[in-house]
Amino acid sequence: MKISWINDAGIRAETSQGLILFNHDENTLDGSSQKDENTIAIFLNENLKKNSEKKLLNSTVSIFEPGEYEVNNIPIQAHAIRLNTENLDESVNIFSVITEGMTICYLNEISKITIPANITESIGKIDILVCLSDDSNDKSVESINSLLSSLDPKILIIAEKNSNNNTSEIYDKLIKGLGHSPEDSVINANITKSGISDTLKVLNLRKS
Repeated sequence: MKISWINDAGIRAETSQGLILFNHDENTLDGSSQKDENTIAIFLNENLKKNSEKKLLNSTVSIFEPGEYEVNNIPIQAHAIRLNTENLDESVNIFSVITEGMTICYLNEISKITIPANITESIGKIDILVCLSDDSNDKSVESINSLLSSLDPKILIIAEKNSNNNTSEIYDKLIKGLGHSPEDSVINANITKSGISDTLKVLNLRKS
């Protein structure tokens, strides 16, 4: 599986079962970005899906609301999580996908969410946690550390929006807090089931 971060738009996962696009927008979606006939486009909400609808190929399957799905033999769960804001009706969807024998969980708005235990239990074991970060403040770092504790992934992938640096600030802060040695950022994260170890590995994706 090859995971990449595309132009601040979203995550692209190229798998043997098909192409999975998470949170891509109308400026990034085109025929070439959906070149695999087995393409799944996952949107955070219905409005983002509607904004990008004209760019979706007929063969691309889109998912944008809570539920359980199976597309191209890929199980997908989408859960609505209430945000920790003053607006009690504000929520965001989180998604988990099982492909190539690995479970990938995609999270956005990381500084504003707490995942309830029943949803953590429903998702089950997570191999790869992808966190899309809006900023690198201490609250975001604290939130990711809390997510690591509750979800216990084997690989954490950090992608920081609006970052033009090769290594994002939030990655540096996380690595320091975890006591890990920093590594160079990567354009592509190449991950296999056999290559996952029991020790947490943190990867910093830079835009491609």
